[in-house]
Amino acid sequence: MIRFDINQNLKEVFEDGKLPAMVYISRQESTPEKISRPLHSHESICELLLVYKGTGTYQVGTSIYPIEEGCMAYYNQGDLHEIATAEKTNIGHYCIGITNLHLKELKKNQMVPEGGPYIRHAGSLFPFLKMMCDQIYMMEELNPAGQLASQLFCASMVVIASQLDTFPQAMAAETREEEFISRILDYLNEHFTEELNLDKIAEDMHCSATYVSHGLKKATGMTPINYIIRRRIGLAQTMLISTDLTATQIATMVGYDNTNYFSTLFTKTVGMTPIRYRNMYLEKLRGRRDQS
Repeated sequence: MIRFDINQNLKEVFEDGKLPAMVYISRQESTPEKISRPLHSHESICELLLVYKGTGTYQVGTSIYPIEEGCMAYYNQGDLHEIATAEKTNIGHYCIGITNLHLKELKKNQMVPEGGPYIRHAGSLFPFLKMMCDQIYMMEELNPAGQLASQLFCASMVVIASQLDTFPQAMAAETREEEFISRILDYLNEHFTEELNLDKIAEDMHCSATYVSHGLKKATGMTPINYIIRRRIGLAQTMLISTDLTATQIATMVGYDNTNYFSTLFTKTVGMTPIRYRNMYLEKLRGRRDQS
């Protein structure tokens, strides 16, 4: 007879044997109407993403990974991240927001160790994990019993995901150039909602505007101003999802005094107006709104 001590097994996987809690699950359809979610972070949750259709890239901090059907993407609390694609359609994926996660030997709300890798392939487990996501998404809206089942499924997915074989890690080149790029990104991430221009950034970084612009463009594919715009729009998306603030209030909070200009930039970056994005996202969301 096989004896199974669930409490002991929980303690071997989670600190104090406590299960994590699912905050929300969202499903991004693979549709021709592309919807961008620029660089953003969450200060109280981590995320687990399963790609079920399409190809693209997953950026975490300054690391960029290729993704495709069957990939799981991991996001640790507080890290900047973004999924992007050059295809004409969105990357189809499920995104699960999780809190109170404390895996053994990791910090609270960490899915993977600092430095990654942040992508793993589900391999033969992909159909099973896709089915679990389908069920979680459906049951979250049913009743208290369905919500409980979705929470337990989510905890099971975390356990499985934490054990997937990893892709080989790319060696990080510790060069002066990369150290400088990290300094630029740290500066922009701290000040992106403030009034900035290239000359001001260069002055504060004690170098030429050309060096700042070309260096960041080479490393990330974005100029400093493009990066600032994507950080502002990413934050605006989080606020649209998580709060009932008006587009005018949000525009001011992310650094734009002109609401029309903000709306134009948002539409160009995301693919739809701020209010339409809010309505579309909340219609597909399951669970709590808070993504702060």
